[in-house]
Amino acid sequence: MVLAEIRRILEKRRCNLINMLENGRDELELGKQHQIYGAIKELENVLKTLDYHREMNINSQPIELKSEKNKPVFEKFSLKIRKTAKE
Repeated sequence: MVLAEIRRILEKRRCNLINMLENGRDELELGKQHQIYGAIKELENVLKTLDYHREMNINSQPIELKSEKNKPVFEKFSLKIRKTAKE
């Protein structure tokens, strides 16, 4: 699974839990409300962790200069950045 897909699934789950908590507050007992609130906070922490690691991965990727023959001077070097996750 691609990181963007995992993120989308977790965000959808978080939105569903928020809707459940907001719309069913009167029907849910207090203990269940606290469990839902805790699950929302856990999902938010996981999403923040994914964002942090994605940023660290982007910032730490090496940049390689590649020389190519038989091309004009301005086209001799190309930047290659490895992408680990498609978005």
